[in-house]
Amino acid sequence: MKKVLISTLAYDGGKSGIANYIENVVKALSVNSSIELIVNEDEVKYFNNISENISFRIVPRFYAKPLFNVAWHLFVLPFMIKKDRYEWMFLPAGNRRLMCFYPIKTFVTMHDLSQFHVQNKYDRFRMIYIKKVIPFFLKSADKIFTVSENTANDMVTHYKMKRENLIVNYNGVNTEKFMPLHQWEKKVKPYILYVARIEHPGKNHLNLIKAYEKLDKIYKEKYDLYLVGSDWNGAEVVHKYANASSDSKRIKFLGYVENSALPKYYHNASLFVFPSFYEGFGIPILEAMASGVAVASSSTSSLPEVGGNAALYFDPESPVSISEVISTILGDSRCRENMSTLGLEQVKKFTWSKHIEILQNNV
Repeated sequence: MKKVLISTLAYDGGKSGIANYIENVVKALSVNSSIELIVNEDEVKYFNNISENISFRIVPRFYAKPLFNVAWHLFVLPFMIKKDRYEWMFLPAGNRRLMCFYPIKTFVTMHDLSQFHVQNKYDRFRMIYIKKVIPFFLKSADKIFTVSENTANDMVTHYKMKRENLIVNYNGVNTEKFMPLHQWEKKVKPYILYVARIEHPGKNHLNLIKAYEKLDKIYKEKYDLYLVGSDWNGAEVVHKYANASSDSKRIKFLGYVENSALPKYYHNASLFVFPSFYEGFGIPILEAMASGVAVASSSTSSLPEVGGNAALYFDPESPVSISEVISTILGDSRCRENMSTLGLEQVKKFTWSKHIEILQNNV
């Protein structure tokens, strides 16, 4: 049996949304396919126990450095691929890693072009790579998938691609892992939850903290603010503001939480808030909904497309708007119950099995 070749060299040690995507796609695809993963030697451990249908092409840890990683992926990897060994190849993070040519049938997933919408998200060198290098090499791929209509529209606008050449393939959510079971003991004070790497300004932690500060005293005394995610670019700005806040003792930075431990944080949350300025999809919204938790979200980018009528939306630029929506939900138990019911229905629209079916139907 010929294999599917997949590059995981944008995995980020499991600490990003794209890592979440890669892990779930590999797991779902390996059920009925033989897969060879191109993986950094330090990250093999994340894929070892997923399936017996997975083998590895291991890259030395030296290539984990972004510049070497990009260069190797672009200009070395294409010459190492044996055409008769693989049925097709999948690049699950086209907005990060592409090749200068494609020796076999190659599918690419594009997640977002948030860099065009969030000022100072990346440095000048990376923006050149995003604006010039990626669109140049992307156009030669056999199939290009986007995780939302919003990202497809951005590809047309910023990369001048034809809409008919893009296939929208929504992400899924693992409902075996995230579910509204009452198995978690609520031994902690009630809290508001946000799951995202601490990246400033893109993930908008600062406005969320400012919104929390604006909540009525009764809410702040009852609910802490939990921020789950590893430090990323600009994290020091967020920590500095939070440490100086009069509510600093109620603002909890939990750092990176292993995937196996995430469900309990969702399930125990009284409210999930997603204030990100711009997202290609927003998997944490679905994880919260699948856990039976009410969701308040930014009204920008793909997020209303994903959350539908199951979430309440706010202007992420306005701490007042964020605070008002949070107060509305926390102050009305019936509202929370209704949102929980709507959320459980909404997540049924997004499954990894559907995602894999669309990929395989295009082979």
